[in-house]
Amino acid sequence: MAAEYDRTADLRALDATCSGVRGLVASGVTHLPRIFRVSDGVHQPQPPPPQVPSQELPSSSAPSVPVIDLSGSDHAAVVAAVRRAAAEWGFFQVTEHGVPEAAMAAATDAVRGFHEADGGEGSDKARLYSREPARAVKYHCNFDLYQSPVANWRDTLYLRMAPDPPDAGDLPDSCRYVPRSLPDCNSS
Repeated sequence: MAAEYDRTADLRALDATCSGVRGLVASGVTHLPRIFRVSDGVHQPQPPPPQVPSQELPSSSAPSVPVIDLSGSDHAAVVAAVRRAAAEWGFFQVTEHGVPEAAMAAATDAVRGFHEADGGEGSDKARLYSREPARAVKYHCNFDLYQSPVANWRDTLYLRMAPDPPDAGDLPDSCRYVPRSLPDCNSS
């Protein structure tokens, strides 16, 4: 008789590494751990969609991610576009927001540096590993790890920057020297 599966023990083991899924990969895992797989009782297979004759869509009618341009003066139109994109797509791209390309690239590089760094005892990842809602700076693997029936294959670095940015010492080392000032979007 097979031993009963202890999912909570697997979740705690993942949490104890303070390294998230990146740590699993670095440890040489060769099979997707069971906590990341949908069990037979959770997901019911859906019937295949009806067959529709294949048609080439003209490039102008192919679906694309909504783009919201903030440079316009019609505030109501921008709000309506955001509302529509969020409702229909769940996400959108924002342009003309005033954030310099160099600042965006530096932020991306800093976050990538954090995620690619080793975890474990004494690391920034271990120092920041938390699901505590009140923390302005935290790192975790699945904010709902113990509530969700299936873990997601992701790690998250969460930085709450407004209304009060965290002290530089609270940030991961890789993020401390990224420019944190942006143009005042409320000035005329």
